[in-house]
Amino acid sequence: MNLNQWRDRLHKTAWDKGWHDKPRNYGEVLCLIHCEVSELMEAFRKGTLDDPCDKNNGLTCEQEEVADILIRVLDLAGSRGIDVERAVALKAEYNDGRAYRHGGLKA
Repeated sequence: MNLNQWRDRLHKTAWDKGWHDKPRNYGEVLCLIHCEVSELMEAFRKGTLDDPCDKNNGLTCEQEEVADILIRVLDLAGSRGIDVERAVALKAEYNDGRAYRHGGLKA
């Protein structure tokens, strides 16, 4: 599947599972993405990135949290009608032409 197909599948699943029953403002959706990033950071902090995740689905903590981040982002893209394939392709092309560290930015 391409990114837009994943976007549509994941957005539909979120609807089907009740995650869109109540309207959410944009800030709340961004906070949900941030929560997933924070869970990944917590696994890093605890040294459990490579441990099996708690859902016994064959994923490590790191793999599961990265997947959760992508799922939340693609659900947002689905709710906003963002053409993810186009956006990623254009941004990647732009980044390809940028200077090393954008011309001197620190890490």
